[in-house]
Amino acid sequence: MGLQTDGFQKYDLRKKIYFTLFFFGIALFAHAQNLNPKITAHKTNLTINIDGILNEPVWQQTPLTNQLYDENGEYNNTTACFAYDADNLYAAFKCKVNSTSELNRTRLDKDDQFMLSNDWVAFCVDTYHDGINAYAFLADAAGNELDGSLNPPTRDLSFSFSSKWTSAVKRNQDGYTVEMKIPLENLPVRWNKDSMTMAIQIIRNDKQNNRMVQWPATKNIGKFQTVVLHEINQTHPQNLSGVNIKDRLAYKKSKIDVSTMLGRCQGGDASVMDYLIFKKRDISGAEHPRMLQYSMRPERVKRIFENTSYFKNLHTNIDFETMLERSQTTAFIVLRNDTILYENYFNGFNKDSTFTSFSVAKSFVCTLVGLAISDGLIKSEEDKITKYLPELMKKDARFSEITIRDLLSMSSGLAYSHDGFPSDDEFTYQSPDLRSAVLEHVRISDHPGKHWLYNNYNPLLLGMILERTTGKSVAKYASERLWQKMGGGNASWSLDEHGFEKMESGINCHAHDYARFALLFLNKGKYNGIQVIPESWVQEATQPQERPKGYYDYLLKNNTYYNYLWWGKFRSGQKNANDFFGMGNKGEYVYICPQKKLTIIRLGFEYGFTPASMSWPEMFYEFATDFE
Repeated sequence: MGLQTDGFQKYDLRKKIYFTLFFFGIALFAHAQNLNPKITAHKTNLTINIDGILNEPVWQQTPLTNQLYDENGEYNNTTACFAYDADNLYAAFKCKVNSTSELNRTRLDKDDQFMLSNDWVAFCVDTYHDGINAYAFLADAAGNELDGSLNPPTRDLSFSFSSKWTSAVKRNQDGYTVEMKIPLENLPVRWNKDSMTMAIQIIRNDKQNNRMVQWPATKNIGKFQTVVLHEINQTHPQNLSGVNIKDRLAYKKSKIDVSTMLGRCQGGDASVMDYLIFKKRDISGAEHPRMLQYSMRPERVKRIFENTSYFKNLHTNIDFETMLERSQTTAFIVLRNDTILYENYFNGFNKDSTFTSFSVAKSFVCTLVGLAISDGLIKSEEDKITKYLPELMKKDARFSEITIRDLLSMSSGLAYSHDGFPSDDEFTYQSPDLRSAVLEHVRISDHPGKHWLYNNYNPLLLGMILERTTGKSVAKYASERLWQKMGGGNASWSLDEHGFEKMESGINCHAHDYARFALLFLNKGKYNGIQVIPESWVQEATQPQERPKGYYDYLLKNNTYYNYLWWGKFRSGQKNANDFFGMGNKGEYVYICPQKKLTIIRLGFEYGFTPASMSWPEMFYEFATDFE
């Protein structure tokens, strides 16, 4: 299915901008800010009229820089100024261009990501000066505004954060000028003392010269400039993530049309709110859900985490719980056996909130396949997929070489690309008809079993096989064979517009349900005296198997492996009891350490800090190692 529309070109360019942001200027690194000397910012008591004209005396007194930088060297077509008062941050810019006639004039709604294809300037602020998170405020030559959080390296610039701020733009014969006013009260930071240290960065996207440049002027693209503010008023943010779910949901609903591919993409990237937008099918829970025990040891848990090398390398003065809130965590639970040692919720979420899954859903899919084999509905994981999906033979006879095991292992040899729009990411997440999208766009690029390639076509094909072999919807089979028997509460699974479960994502449940699922695997598939999942399947699905040379060497270099839609980390001396975990977009983890009988659940808006997906498992692994 091709979409030859203006939207196609804009989304394609947006992805290129994301790619550029990642490599040329918005990536934060945990300790980069410490390399710059501090500067004391200019404080003003005068009123600054935000009109884009830049005629106030303060802008003559506070030039910050006129030298920006990229990999090609210095850049002198932007001047930036910065000031503050007791309640606001102010930024001003003079942006020169080659031709003013080529500047964008189209007005867009606030936070419309299409403006990333224009000429724009950004003021970025790391409010805690710790490299965990920062916030970017962008304005383009047409006066459009966009803001977001910098959560490297998932999207770098993500849009769960949105704030109320003011900007104005004026065009002139050389280009355009910008003024910004950012209220401190609207930043996700608790200012509770007279003097505060933070860090800032300036970015200019010069579209006509195809350059994205930054200040501080250095080859270290992760460096922010340390600044000190004095005599500022105390602030009272709602939370430290900067995310207002109600506002962001209203914005996304106003943009999206669930009936078409392009319409579903208009709401932007996947988000934790998607379960409130997509259709869903109930997963009926147990009459009496499994009750988890409590023996709270919060100080012990926090102390061990704060002593991990990963936490220490953040070079931050904040404590572990503030780090969780800052890193856009929504739920964090630590259990030993079935007993909760630590449980806390952040950023507006609580024990009764619904937490949607992204790729953690894949680990549930693996479990359902194992149950279907146990039930005799699927003969074996060695079955060829064309036994159940014969129509694939019409596309390519080589589909007959692929087994269910290959799909589970992400080694099916199916092609997968993130490039262009719509890419395979859109086809497998946003399509209103996932079955048709898979059958139309799935294609072969390699022999099965040779190489590992993370690929969302695999779980969707498994879902189609489950439907055909069980004669039921995937959610109904999950409810009857897994959810109720593990003691889960009522839940749901998000659907496309044709009633097919999203498979690679979309399980919507309480945080305790993720813990119940983990405990089932920790206890080798058994709950309440009943073998819910065959013990042999738990072992086969979660522990490493022999793989050919070159299969996924880059994972092995990081002490990591991948098996049946589960990730794992090798633990010395534990041949059949290595740590394993389900992992999904936005930093969701169901982490299990059999050796220490530990389970860790982390859910969030975003991954939260560099280097994203594998940072949390590294911390969990070290925590489990040190836990006695």
